[in-house]
Amino acid sequence: MTRNWIWMVAALAVLALPAPAAMAQQDRDYKSEDWYDPELYPNTPFIREGTYNQQPMTGKILRVKRPLFIVADLERSLKFYADTIGFEVYSVDPYYNKDPNSLGYELFDVPVGARKRMAMLNTSDEIRGITLQEVKDMEVTFDRKPRAFTILFETDDLLGIRERAKKAGYRFVEPLIEEIPATSETPRLRFMEFGIIDPDNHVVSLFQSSDCAEDLARADRSFSHLKAGTYD
Repeated sequence: MTRNWIWMVAALAVLALPAPAAMAQQDRDYKSEDWYDPELYPNTPFIREGTYNQQPMTGKILRVKRPLFIVADLERSLKFYADTIGFEVYSVDPYYNKDPNSLGYELFDVPVGARKRMAMLNTSDEIRGITLQEVKDMEVTFDRKPRAFTILFETDDLLGIRERAKKAGYRFVEPLIEEIPATSETPRLRFMEFGIIDPDNHVVSLFQSSDCAEDLARADRSFSHLKAGTYD
């Protein structure tokens, strides 16, 4: 019995130790290695590893529910998000809200009493998937560098969106066609991606994965104009 107890304690002690890979990363002096470049790498060691899990998380609910865009003109923004990008309008507030208890005032640093109203839009898999929050009675501007955020939306109509956006005169950024080779953890990914600047200077990114050579060739011809700066 005593011998079994000793073995059990020893096994628990081993399990309590950091994994060898983690210990190696913690003790490793990255700055002394040939590949290290202080311009490209942060000062902290790389002690986190990704899972490369190809499935959504399980066991708890934690998902993107409803990105919200602050906008200066709701009708103008609906022409972009609904008519051009293609989101479905779920609802539009018919009047302005000035309730001083509204969470939106403190949440977005809007002066209490400023008029605001919302439109909610559906995505392909989420009812009320995004919100447009119009704010009046104050200056609304997002002309800053760098931009604070973008949201990447997946679509199966990237080139159609591109054509509608071009006709409407919206600005494009960073057109890209790329292939990420397969690894032991991840499959190959061929995709097209670009950004569009909305009327309030928010950048919205659009992404479409594709193995269709014809689609990729059409995108390459289309994007070449963007890269040349002609926007046509």
